[in-house]
Amino acid sequence: MSNIIEFDYSAFLVDSSKQKWTFSQALKSIIPTFGTVWNASVHDSTPTKERLRKEALQVLSSHINDESNMIRLIRLARIEGITDLEIKLPYILDKDQVDYILENTYTDISQSNDDIDLLYVHLKER
Repeated sequence: MSNIIEFDYSAFLVDSSKQKWTFSQALKSIIPTFGTVWNASVHDSTPTKERLRKEALQVLSSHINDESNMIRLIRLARIEGITDLEIKLPYILDKDQVDYILENTYTDISQSNDDIDLLYVHLKER
């Protein structure tokens, strides 16, 4: 069963530049698994898309490269049980960036730049 979630990476970049970090958020950024373990114990009735957005604000960083952020986002999505991500980007990733993500995740990736730049990620079962 497919569980497609849309994630607006462009909006994340804007939101993250406004955010003031707490100590725990800084720790989650440095050690992403700390954040996912921390948040796993707090699952409530929050919709998956919103939970992913909140976790991403704590784990992703505008101070690291986009492909590393994509890898972190994919790992968060896997923990959430998401099978497919549709990520709105500010620009299309180049081949080297996509290859790097593929090398570090177990996914299929395609891109589209019809009206907006989108990265489609299918998380394969392990």
